[in-house]
Amino acid sequence: MEVKLACGADMNRVWERAAQPPTEHETECPACQAVRTEARRADRLRDDAVAEDAQTKVVVNPLKLRSAWRSYSADLSPRHCVVNDDGGQVDVRETVLAAIVRHSIADCENGRLDRVRFSVPHTPLRLRIELSVARGVRIPECAENVRHRISTAMIRELGARPQSIDIIVENVHV
Repeated sequence: MEVKLACGADMNRVWERAAQPPTEHETECPACQAVRTEARRADRLRDDAVAEDAQTKVVVNPLKLRSAWRSYSADLSPRHCVVNDDGGQVDVRETVLAAIVRHSIADCENGRLDRVRFSVPHTPLRLRIELSVARGVRIPECAENVRHRISTAMIRELGARPQSIDIIVENVHV
């Protein structure tokens, strides 16, 4: 869009040429000189801001970033129904359920959690626990111990237990 100064010159063209030597008209015209001065001042401000931004070091704390991501993803994780003995139900986010499962078997020496899978959201909760069992340990006993720990933790923290807890032994560890 063309903007005419009092002298008839196009303000945008004068502004764009501000970094170049002035024409004879621009040297004598106060309106053109004012536009050139403002253009150079704006250019210096931009250059100063860019230089300052380039020198600013952004330090990202990985723990804070991880915490923010966990909080963000927790808000988006699916909900599952956990039915208690009275027939009532509790809707719980998948991230909360995973934390309960991890915590319940964290100190289990014979079995390590490889992965936890959940049933379809908004249906009665079924868990599938993928486990690594210590070498030399009887697998059925370890699986039953893990199942009992998870069930007890769910009852203690949610007042209800999953409809089923399936244990799949994926690996043996030393």
